[in-house]
Amino acid sequence: MLVLVLRALLACVAISILLSACTGDGDSAAEPTATPRPSTSPANTTPPTETPTPTPASPYAPGWSAIHADAANSDYSPVRVSDTLDVAWHRSFDGAIKVGELEWTINVGPTIGPDGLLYLTTTVPGCHLQALDTETGETAWCSTEVGLQAVISSALVDTAGTLYLADAEAMHAFDATGALLWETPIVGVPLSAQFTPHGRVIFITHVGIAYVLDPATGEPAMPPHELVPGASWDGVGGLWDCARGLEGCPSANTIAIDHRMGRIFFTFWEPGAPQAGLRAMSLTESSSSASLTPLWENVSLPGGSASSPALSADGARVYVTDNVDSMHALDAATGDIVWTYAFGAASGGSVSVSPDGVLMAAGGDLQAIRDDGDHATLLWRWDGVVNRGIATQAAGNRTYATVRSTTEGASQYANDLIVVDTLSGAELQRIPLDGPTIFSIGITIGPDGMVYVPFIQGDLFALAGP
Repeated sequence: MLVLVLRALLACVAISILLSACTGDGDSAAEPTATPRPSTSPANTTPPTETPTPTPASPYAPGWSAIHADAANSDYSPVRVSDTLDVAWHRSFDGAIKVGELEWTINVGPTIGPDGLLYLTTTVPGCHLQALDTETGETAWCSTEVGLQAVISSALVDTAGTLYLADAEAMHAFDATGALLWETPIVGVPLSAQFTPHGRVIFITHVGIAYVLDPATGEPAMPPHELVPGASWDGVGGLWDCARGLEGCPSANTIAIDHRMGRIFFTFWEPGAPQAGLRAMSLTESSSSASLTPLWENVSLPGGSASSPALSADGARVYVTDNVDSMHALDAATGDIVWTYAFGAASGGSVSVSPDGVLMAAGGDLQAIRDDGDHATLLWRWDGVVNRGIATQAAGNRTYATVRSTTEGASQYANDLIVVDTLSGAELQRIPLDGPTIFSIGITIGPDGMVYVPFIQGDLFALAGP
């Protein structure tokens, strides 16, 4: 999770984030409490049965159709990518916003529809949602129907090719040609949406209001659920706090959903609380309605969290990072902390999770750890080599990440895409990417093995094998 560009800007001083990776002193890290704090709801207990509920076919389009790939926020692709990548095409977009000298054009990674289109949100005036041809990078269409705040989300895409994207006023639905299908007014701005097991659109706005909408009509399947009673928004405040998951932005990340158990997970900083935490709720659905019931809360994220929770492949663990220097693994059923691992940075993004439990945090020295049950094990670390973005894992034990370029004479803000053996840390390939690209904001892998690397200042690279 994680509005990576804004979070990075606020956590460090503009570009210096890339050189220091916001690395904290491991000796000064606050020790998170391992005791979940129950909410005041009488329903705050683990469901009596842990038997998965049969669910309909996945509503997600094949491939990378959600901001972090899938319902689990895994930032993992099951596609085997070529080991000999080269740049297939490169686009540069000119946005309308600068933060100091830093141009801010792209904020989150693109998603992919079943029709061969890549969906990208940008600060480009009048074109905050664009559809690109995946083969050429050419713009197929762009929409004027969404406002600037849509840039903090990626479009969610279903199997029919319908897109769902919110701004500061409404959740919008578009067909694959860019035609607006419906829009439903909301309070606050969500940081991307997900699908429920029954295919409804679910999200929590930054002020703490949960919505579940019918994907065909936009009609609510339940009344808005206020996590902060009486929550409102003036249309301005709070969004900057979302950059680091601070108190002014109670819900600052994208929810994760376990479709088998009907649970949702999200970071939350309750107004007035000393620090942020992770919450779980039970989602109950029928053909005509939906409801949310609190399960547990664990207030153990010092400084907040810039990380959307990510689930293990079996749904038993949920992973999240704090704003000090650590990653936490929690029992998804109870909220108990199983282990905490200090990886040495205030992460500016979400954890990449492979099916066999290999974990990679955003930011800090490039490294991989493995969930070994009651503890985490460091597999490898590139000391002094900063992970300039959110690393993505893929099938075949491959990792794709951006690091400072080693090309002679390159700018300190230039980057290379590296392909790494996830288990050993061995570098398999290094591809220089043109220009002072600063840092990447989410690497997307298409169903055909194409790799898309967007950068904050507006460059988007597509890489393919022979």
